[in-house]
Amino acid sequence: MLTPPSSLWPRLILTWLLYTAVGLASVALAATNDFVSPLYLAAGLGLACVLGWGPRMVWSVGLGGAAVSVAYQAFVHPDTPWPVMLTLAALVGMGIALQAWVAQALTRARDGQALSLEHPGQILRFLLLAGPLACLVSAGVATGAMVLLGGLPVEEALRFAFNWWAGDTLGVLIGTPMLLPLVGQPAALWRPRRRVVSIPLLVMAALLTLAVRQLHAWHQERQHVVFLQSVEATTSAVQLRLQGYLHAVEALNGLMDASEEVSRAEFHRATRYWLGALDSVQAMGWEERVAIADLPAFEAAQRMEGLPGYRVYDGVDRRPPQGDEVLALRYIEPQSHNLRALGYNVLSRPETRTTYELARDTDTLQATQGFQLIQETGMQQGVVIYRPVYNGDPQTVAERRLTVRGALFLTLRMDDALASILRDMPAHLAACLYESHLAGERLLGGSPACVHLDASPAPRHLQRVPVAFAGQTWTLAVWARSPIPLAGDGATFWLLAVVGTLLATALGTLLLVMTGHARSLQDAMQEARRQHAAADQANRAKSDFLSRMSHELRTPLNAVLGFAQVMELDTSAPLPPSQRRRVQQIQQAGWHLLDMIDDVLDISRLDSGNMRLNCEPMPVTEALKAALSLVQDQALKQGINLHGPEPVPADWGVHADATRLRQILTNLLSNAIKYNRPHGSVTVSVSRQIDSAQQATLRVAVSDTGLGMSPAQQAQLFQPFNRLGREGSQTAGTGIGLVISRHLAELMHGTLEVESRADVGSTFTLVLPAVPLTPPAGEAVPAASPHEAAAPAAGPRHVLYVEDNPTNSELLREGLSERQDLRVSVATTAEEGLDWLHNRSRGPRPDLILLDLHLPDASGMEVLRLLKTNPDTASIPVIMVSADAMPEQVEAALTAGAQSYQTKPVHLPTLLQLIDELLRH
Repeated sequence: MLTPPSSLWPRLILTWLLYTAVGLASVALAATNDFVSPLYLAAGLGLACVLGWGPRMVWSVGLGGAAVSVAYQAFVHPDTPWPVMLTLAALVGMGIALQAWVAQALTRARDGQALSLEHPGQILRFLLLAGPLACLVSAGVATGAMVLLGGLPVEEALRFAFNWWAGDTLGVLIGTPMLLPLVGQPAALWRPRRRVVSIPLLVMAALLTLAVRQLHAWHQERQHVVFLQSVEATTSAVQLRLQGYLHAVEALNGLMDASEEVSRAEFHRATRYWLGALDSVQAMGWEERVAIADLPAFEAAQRMEGLPGYRVYDGVDRRPPQGDEVLALRYIEPQSHNLRALGYNVLSRPETRTTYELARDTDTLQATQGFQLIQETGMQQGVVIYRPVYNGDPQTVAERRLTVRGALFLTLRMDDALASILRDMPAHLAACLYESHLAGERLLGGSPACVHLDASPAPRHLQRVPVAFAGQTWTLAVWARSPIPLAGDGATFWLLAVVGTLLATALGTLLLVMTGHARSLQDAMQEARRQHAAADQANRAKSDFLSRMSHELRTPLNAVLGFAQVMELDTSAPLPPSQRRRVQQIQQAGWHLLDMIDDVLDISRLDSGNMRLNCEPMPVTEALKAALSLVQDQALKQGINLHGPEPVPADWGVHADATRLRQILTNLLSNAIKYNRPHGSVTVSVSRQIDSAQQATLRVAVSDTGLGMSPAQQAQLFQPFNRLGREGSQTAGTGIGLVISRHLAELMHGTLEVESRADVGSTFTLVLPAVPLTPPAGEAVPAASPHEAAAPAAGPRHVLYVEDNPTNSELLREGLSERQDLRVSVATTAEEGLDWLHNRSRGPRPDLILLDLHLPDASGMEVLRLLKTNPDTASIPVIMVSADAMPEQVEAALTAGAQSYQTKPVHLPTLLQLIDELLRH
């Protein structure tokens, strides 16, 4: 992660760049053109820099605010004079800098300590003072500046100030806690908060930004829809009112058709209604066709009607008429405002002549292009609408030219006319009317702002609509000159701002409170880690100690029990009965000691969580048979009747570890025999049930007729090393077998249940998840007779024992000496053992290898891997024989290819049986 700068000038520059960039991005999200953003993150980031890097950062914050103001005004309001723009920027920047200084002064710790924001009261005080209170400063200064400089109407000031305040407040509540973990001091306090505080607030800011952008898009879409509706209504009103002018001319045309001569008074009365009904009509009149030869009489007749100065003329300079005929303006209403136009020859001006001739030839209403009227005293464009009047009903162009009497006209001053037509247009809209011209579109009428319509940037909402009128096709351009009012305008944005403020306050408070306790929690966690590490170290030391002690105890036990077994099995010099009993006592004590070692190792693994099981679907009958066979001799010696279960269906299986399942069952059976009455019985039963969770379970129950237990004893049953008051009895035991069994059952997702009555007996039930098994296909495999099973192959079979301990190697020699079909060789190192395999001069290649795990020159695992990777030796069966009884070692050896793993002390009958099985195959 980037390291913040540590010197003053880089910090000042970075603060200015950060504020300017984020400020421009925030203002770009504004819903309107009033320079206000609902989420002004720059205010919060600037305050964070001031709080983290010192009060001198307010200069950069103020310059950043001024830069944002200039950039915004130059882009959105380019027509703003530069002095006004720079003055506004200076005032806005001063307000922003003052706000940052006030916020840091209000939140600074009174005792001079660094701002830590660790406690809820301190956090809420900071959020209240730096947010809602301090943000009043910038909002007040900016609003006052814009009102004084004429950029904001007074009636909009309150709304503008509230919007500014809300955007700054939300920006401070989110932006300041978000950036403080990067720039806050001291670094040791704030830097660990980066992930917990900065990232969630950054995500929240991003989500709020996306929400604002989406709301802004919806707002613009709604505005555009309302704008288009207003444009459609305005266009309809324009077309309707333009049609009113045409209807007035057509009404006068009916008058002229109905009478061969319409007097000036009659014409006055006919136009009076229309001039009152239609606004902004400059004039309505009659232009009469007069041959040049009849012109003096025509002029004299007009003078006789009360117009003593009447004279027909051409052009604005009032030249004498030229040509064969004239189209002289005879009547005009209202006459008082248009006396100057009386006598004008329409044919003397190209604009009017062309339009009149087109109307005459087509017998239609035609409007001229815009031009300056003769009676115009200002700068408005005028348009004249002509309607020809004929004698009779001519059908062809030639007939119309011959029979035309003159033309009715209606004159419009287009600025006045358009203002009248658009008088009901919404106040936020403005419109211009354009006409086609040889040089392109030309402004015909509209507001003064029309001259800037094509400037850059174009209005946000602008629509151009074609308008057909009296042979002309004009373009009506309508645009929004101010924000388009909507129902609930801005409410959605500021509802989001209020909700966002509350959420930001809640989230910021929560995150700061959580991280505020970081140091104390961290100390507590470090202490807990130290204690946990010490406990782990103690557990590892205990495990290592127990493992070493197990190895060290098993090695001499191997000799004690091994030679005791050899003495008992020796047929060449059999022991007397008294000595045989003593040897059996030695074996019984030795095996009991071995059981205690195994139990202590198991309870240690369970306590440390290092007990690993290999659970898989398996038939429960196999484990039962193995356990029953192990306790058969014990039951016979104590005179206990052992009753196995009824035949179990072949598809009844459990999901369990085979070794540990056999261990549990053996322990339950052994306890049932040990704590039974003389000549009592032990009964094993197997059942399948559906539990309350609708899961199938297999229940193996071991019932005895022994002493039973009282409720108080049952409550202490699964306490390690608690023998329930039988410590003084002759029955051997450690008090941890049942504890281990229950733990093992739970590791296999099962349970161990007990029911007992004092002086009646006990029933221990192992409950495990049941799984259906596919019964193996029946195969008729002829059973080998005992003689065949033990029959040796031709010649003795060679067994190589790789063992560095001479006592252990001698024990195995003695143990196998009774078997004439076996020849035992001993190698004391891994190198010597490999030499036996590859050097034929030493004798025949071994048929089976007994391999110790710990050799002086190499590990037994390394030797095993070499044997299994060499094609010449891969088929030789290997039995690992070691005092290391750790499960991970056993699993590793079996995975590497060993056929079996026998732990010391070795049980010679079991080993001999295993050797026979491997050599037979």
